[in-house]
Amino acid sequence: MIISGILKYKVIIKAPATVRPMGELRLVQAITEGTIKSMNVKNNQVVKKGDVLAKIDDYRWQIQKQQLLTNIQKTKLQLSQIDAQIRALDGQIQAESDRNQRDIIASKAELSRSQRDFQDQKISSLAQVQEGEANSQQAEKELQITKIKLKSAIANVKSGEAAFKAAKARRDRYKPLAETGSISIDQLQEAQLAVEQQEQLLVSQQATVEEYREAIAQQQQAVEAAKARQQALLTGLNPNNANVIIAQEKIAAQIATGKFSLAHLNREREELIQQKLEIQKQINTSLQELQQVNQEIANTVIKAAVSGTIQELNLRNTAQVLRSGDIVAQIAPSESPLIFKAWVTSADIPQVTKGQDVKLRVSGCSYTDFGTLKGEVSEISPDVISYTSQQKTLPGKTSFSGSATYEVTIQPESLVLSAANHQCTIQSGMEAIADIISTEETVLKFLLKKARLLTDFSNRAK
Repeated sequence: MIISGILKYKVIIKAPATVRPMGELRLVQAITEGTIKSMNVKNNQVVKKGDVLAKIDDYRWQIQKQQLLTNIQKTKLQLSQIDAQIRALDGQIQAESDRNQRDIIASKAELSRSQRDFQDQKISSLAQVQEGEANSQQAEKELQITKIKLKSAIANVKSGEAAFKAAKARRDRYKPLAETGSISIDQLQEAQLAVEQQEQLLVSQQATVEEYREAIAQQQQAVEAAKARQQALLTGLNPNNANVIIAQEKIAAQIATGKFSLAHLNREREELIQQKLEIQKQINTSLQELQQVNQEIANTVIKAAVSGTIQELNLRNTAQVLRSGDIVAQIAPSESPLIFKAWVTSADIPQVTKGQDVKLRVSGCSYTDFGTLKGEVSEISPDVISYTSQQKTLPGKTSFSGSATYEVTIQPESLVLSAANHQCTIQSGMEAIADIISTEETVLKFLLKKARLLTDFSNRAK
């Protein structure tokens, strides 16, 4: 009895443990809802970032995508047809514009010719008027000269008549004298000759007067004719400019017709452009919908967010239905160091403190070959954690499954167990039994604890 009160031994607390990465796990969530089509991974599998973990059935999205592609193809065909119509209208507009331009140029040339002819006609008429005026003035001048000559001839006739009468009177005076012999016959003959000469001169002068009178009559007719021609030429000073007006109106009509034709063609072009814009809007809408559908299809492929090891996979079978936001997997990043997570009952947790030594029996590394792995308690959870809630990720075998436990973090000295020429590398997901070396107590104290426990149990049974 004395020996049992003195002899001490080490108190060991056994707890199930599993290898876990340090830090938080990276969650992989379903972005879209649907039924699982295929599963490509399993628990504890090492994956790389971007690896496909599973695929959700995308049949309805593929159908919608095909419908959108068909609609886009049809609308693009309509768009190409409208583009062809617009190009044809552009060519027609250009041709119509060129034709109108040529017609207007030709009409302007015709107008220029008509204006030139009109101007030439005015110049010619003015020249003819000036020439007619000169001719009229010349005829008037000649008429005046002839009238002056007529007056002179009449004066000569009067003078001739007087001379003729004087010669005749002289002859008549000489004739009786010649008969009486008062004068010689020669003198009488001279007087008779003078009468004859004066008579001939008078006849000649009278003929000249008649000639001048006839000339005056002709010249007066010429003057009247010149005046008539001058009046006609004066009328021609303002020639008819109807051809010029017609040419101007033709140009105006061609411009108006061209504007109307071009306006009609441009209106058709604007209508086609509006149709094109509407179709382009439809295409843009379909492309946006297609982009969304492609995104939905891409969302059906569930990929690893980081490189690491799958700690928990929440996929059961290919018929499983996922909702958006459901957690598909939890991945331990590959760069995270490995630790051991142990679960200690609430009855044993008071004996566990930081810094206590731990011996770990790793199930993946044979105890008989590699022995135990040394470690140290580094963290203790501040509150209890239901062990059953951890069974999916930490399926350690324990007799207290379903009880409230504390999570104890154990830092291993090494991640490799060696025996002779063999090594066993610690990997995430391995299970272990943790022997936490608590305190030293006497055998008597241990026996008293057992007796107290038996008494409490007996009392509860009653």
